Amino acid sequence: MSFDLKLLDGILVCTKCRSALVRDGDFLVCVQPECRTQFVVRDEIPNMLLEDAAAVAASDWGQVMQRAGRDLTSGSKLAVS
Repeated sequence: MSFDLKLLDGILVCTKCRSALVRDGDFLVCVQPECRTQFVVRDEIPNMLLEDAAAVAASDWGQVMQRAGRDLTSGSKLAVS
């Protein structure tokens, strides 16, 4: 059995700062530019333990946020026009 991460969107948050997360391949990445914590997803199950998490480099975080349609300064969702 696996989790449907789309159903958990808005429920799962960064365990370090409590901000939203975006899915990027086999990772969940915190949207806060000050935090930039990355959690691995294995077999569709997210590992939300901080001791297993990693910090994402600022340049890599920016690329993740661009792919997710997020603002690069705040991590918030970009307005759709």
